[in-house]
Amino acid sequence: MADLFKEEVQLNGAGVTVQLSKAGLLRWSGKRKNGTLMIPGDLIGFKEQQEDASSIILHTFCHCSSSSMSHKLCGPRRGGGRRNRIRKDMLIKFANPASHKLFCDNIQEFLDACGRPKKLLVIVNPFGGDGVGRRVYTKTVEPLLQAAGITIIMKETQFQQHAKELAKSFNLSEIDGIVCVSGDGVLVEVLNGLLERLDWESAIKVPLGIVPAGTGNGMAKSVLNLSGEPCDAATATFAIIQGHKQALDVAMVAQGKVKYHSILMLSWGLVADVDFESERYRWMGRLRLDIQTIIRIVNLRRYNGSFAYIPSTGLEGTGDKNCEPDMCSMLQGAETDNDPSLLKSGHSEPQAFAASEWQPMDGAFLSLMLSNVPFAGENVMSAPLAKFSDGCLDLVIMKECPRWKLFQLLLKVRSGEHIKSKYVQYFKVKAFQLTPAGRFASNTQGGYIDLDGEVLARGCGAFGDGSKDPMVYGPTIEVSIKRGLATIFRPPRPHSDSSFS
Repeated sequence: MADLFKEEVQLNGAGVTVQLSKAGLLRWSGKRKNGTLMIPGDLIGFKEQQEDASSIILHTFCHCSSSSMSHKLCGPRRGGGRRNRIRKDMLIKFANPASHKLFCDNIQEFLDACGRPKKLLVIVNPFGGDGVGRRVYTKTVEPLLQAAGITIIMKETQFQQHAKELAKSFNLSEIDGIVCVSGDGVLVEVLNGLLERLDWESAIKVPLGIVPAGTGNGMAKSVLNLSGEPCDAATATFAIIQGHKQALDVAMVAQGKVKYHSILMLSWGLVADVDFESERYRWMGRLRLDIQTIIRIVNLRRYNGSFAYIPSTGLEGTGDKNCEPDMCSMLQGAETDNDPSLLKSGHSEPQAFAASEWQPMDGAFLSLMLSNVPFAGENVMSAPLAKFSDGCLDLVIMKECPRWKLFQLLLKVRSGEHIKSKYVQYFKVKAFQLTPAGRFASNTQGGYIDLDGEVLARGCGAFGDGSKDPMVYGPTIEVSIKRGLATIFRPPRPHSDSSFS
């Protein structure tokens, strides 16, 4: 492999030979130090020393070389994935100014070629999840962005829908992206704010980033899982720094003239009940969801209702197959476009379908989930076959089953194995209609419809009066999908881990 640069230097005080290849592989070898580094895959940024014109500091973010080192320096792994990364600075001292300049110029060319953002609007939610947003930003996000040389405009949300107002009013020509340090809710607010602007067609092309600092963190987990990376704030921030982008489908949810846009999930039944009824145990943190799940299984509810869906072209029979292995293989290859250049413009109105295309279903259901991405939370792979930009939503239906079977089924949701159960049906759909009714064998209507972690509508008897809910429980709610409408920052494809010694 041809080298762009080869020189004898001092690396952290030790003499080594440094080589930089045309492919961006930085290697060093000496009596006491040997290692490799991928530029820009493992490089946050670099800084030239003002007090020493012949020195440079490389800010790196590489995978830990051992599990014990990972735990000590990065903290425990969250949500699986590859080994955690650690930040490490390397001081390189050159023998002459010409070599120093050549090296810096070559490194900068690699970084510029990736289209890294130079200025970001960072929206921090100090209230969501366990209230860790401000701390995550101060301790992790801000230092990494500064090390990358990125200019930061930081705004804290002060009230509900504040992020939406910021997205609607901010001068987007000043920035290269919007980053949400929060759970999924702030990201959804930003999306809806962009789509309510007069210049929405250009506004929606602004790349969005998500740093997990909430309760669910489903979008962050889905994005980082694309490359097998762990779901933590530092890794998510580094993915944004690297500048790689991914087209993202956007769903439009409508009831009459009321419209909302969604990028995560709509749910009705058991999952929605657990999400909202666990709010009374928020002081427990994430444990509240497990506690409420047990309570709801013991006091199991079934819901009457009807829905209809338009099967995705070529996958019309998927629901009857209960996701057999051959079908799963076919679906996993359904998405072929990860290029943000595939973004579609045009007004985001629901697509019209002929009456004969709709496939109806009714009865008593335990739960219904309509997903846009694989994960609804860090430990909830609700739709393992979901793709970011395939123009489909993934409909998962849980039918009636014994309580002990249901408990086992919900445990399997962590890994996505639940879709293999005979009590689960899995559909790829282009459009969806839901008409919820009351609880089975009960005079109480009850029930919630959950859209991206917020109450969209609730029935009589549910907790709260629902006077501020955006939609009404009962009339039909329609969902359609716009392929690749938005763009999200994502990690690069996996490469061989770098090594240090």
